[in-house]
Amino acid sequence: MEQSSKQGPVLEQIDIMSIVKDILREWIMILMFAVSLTLLADVYLHLTYRPQYTAKSTFVVTVKGTTGDVYSNLSRASSAASLFGEILNSSVLKKSVAEELGIPAFTSTTKAQVIEETNLMELSVTDSSPLMAYRSISSIMRNYSEVSDYLMDNIVLDVIQYPALPKEAANPLNETRDLVIVFIAGLILAMVYVGVFSNMRDTIKNEKDINKKVAARHLGTIYLEKKRSTKKSKNQLLLINPLLSFRFAESTRMAATRVRSRMDRHGAKVLMVTSVGEHEGKSTVAANLAIAMAEEGKKVALIDCDLRKPTQWRYFNLEVADEEDLALVLQRKVGTGRLIRKYKNMALYLVLSKTAIFNADEFLGNGIFEWIINFLRKQLDYIIIDTSPMGLVSDTEEIANHADASVLVIREDVILAKDINDTIDVLNRTNAHVLGCILNYASGSSVSTVGGYAGNAYYGYGGHYGK
Repeated sequence: MEQSSKQGPVLEQIDIMSIVKDILREWIMILMFAVSLTLLADVYLHLTYRPQYTAKSTFVVTVKGTTGDVYSNLSRASSAASLFGEILNSSVLKKSVAEELGIPAFTSTTKAQVIEETNLMELSVTDSSPLMAYRSISSIMRNYSEVSDYLMDNIVLDVIQYPALPKEAANPLNETRDLVIVFIAGLILAMVYVGVFSNMRDTIKNEKDINKKVAARHLGTIYLEKKRSTKKSKNQLLLINPLLSFRFAESTRMAATRVRSRMDRHGAKVLMVTSVGEHEGKSTVAANLAIAMAEEGKKVALIDCDLRKPTQWRYFNLEVADEEDLALVLQRKVGTGRLIRKYKNMALYLVLSKTAIFNADEFLGNGIFEWIINFLRKQLDYIIIDTSPMGLVSDTEEIANHADASVLVIREDVILAKDINDTIDVLNRTNAHVLGCILNYASGSSVSTVGGYAGNAYYGYGGHYGK
């Protein structure tokens, strides 16, 4: 009972589904490892393979004066094989054979054995050279009598099959079988490695991990949309797309409802949406939070403050003129007159960026951004700010001083729990206290899709951040 209780917690720590997902995700690496190991094994087999050739001869064993006694002949055959083995290993015979063949020493392998349930004995000589194997066995047959007369004086050995020059190796290289075994072993080793590494990596693999590892409230889980077609759509993961799966849309709206409820409880109007690293989908989540709140009849602004890598204009499939570009406004290259635009017939207002600026933190503190936020506070119900990843640049900390709260987007099984909690600590030391986190890109209950969702193409960032 005590042993089972110890094993229970250990088994609970192993997330089988996460391990399987990691193995499937790394299938190319696993396959390449197995193929590489197989190629190395093939080279090793060819370098180390030494063909051996065996020449054989067969004798019939009889006892002098008892040709009709079957039992006696069978018994004597067994004894003769044993004695013949001693003869083959005798230094006298080896010396005689070596002298006859003109070689320094006899190095071939010899063996004598009885053919089961007969009085036949088989003599075999194995050597790396087929000619040497044949010459050796022939020499043994000519010289063994020098020694055998002393040991087998009453046993008669009659040759019934003379040796022939061996044409094929006695140990053929079974390359296909060996390489298949190595390939399968390589697959297993690689999968075990990935599985062990997956289990040891302290990331957020499911909703339970959020409750156990993250120092913030779980506000929702948004599930992965799988690719269904090759047709691309800019806004395919936004709630304005009618082709979204029910589960994806509803999980997103549910998360938005929880976020809005937490904002109301804390009296927050300005929400910052960020993540620790790239490719966690925080820009899509920020856009959908704004859309979901606008669908509820609230006046909402979405500001693209990811100034190093602005993407919202692509998601909404909009062109951005210079007068509508937040990056140019912050640099005082244009005025603010046309900065805020209403999106279609929704109560959604967009402040977009298209020009990337890599010293964004310098312009965020010049007073213009603060003026924009204060203006929108007076006009609208909620303001959603899409920011740069916290773990990569310092822009987000400057923006946090103008926000009331923040939500951290966590992509499943990517960022270490320690880094997530460090980011939460940093945010909690600013005005943008963390309301909670949203588990994104979750695959625990995958859903079918939006037409044309192509992997990460519209889900997060592409390439290296800020380059």
